[in-house]
Amino acid sequence: MIAQIRGGGTVATLSISGTEELCLTLRGAAENQILETIRRLPYWRRVSIERDPVDAAQTVAVTLVTDIIHESTVRSILQRSFGLTFPKDGGDGLATPGAAAAERRRR
Repeated sequence: MIAQIRGGGTVATLSISGTEELCLTLRGAAENQILETIRRLPYWRRVSIERDPVDAAQTVAVTLVTDIIHESTVRSILQRSFGLTFPKDGGDGLATPGAAAAERRRR
């Protein structure tokens, strides 16, 4: 499942591995706000960091891994906080920038 910003830029990849794990992969500096928020959840079992092969000081992607049982919570936080939605059965999701702002106004 891949979320995309209007204009085609990839925001995040949400996938389910064969071992019943949920993986959230964030790429690039644009996702730092998402990472800052979601990394604090107590559910993450491990983190994988992909480094730039030319410049090891640069991070290319961060993948957070949790048990599939936390899928609805992770989806809900991504939707409420960032307007990221994913189809129930998988596939591409869309970032709807107005959705997160509307949710904040309702609170």
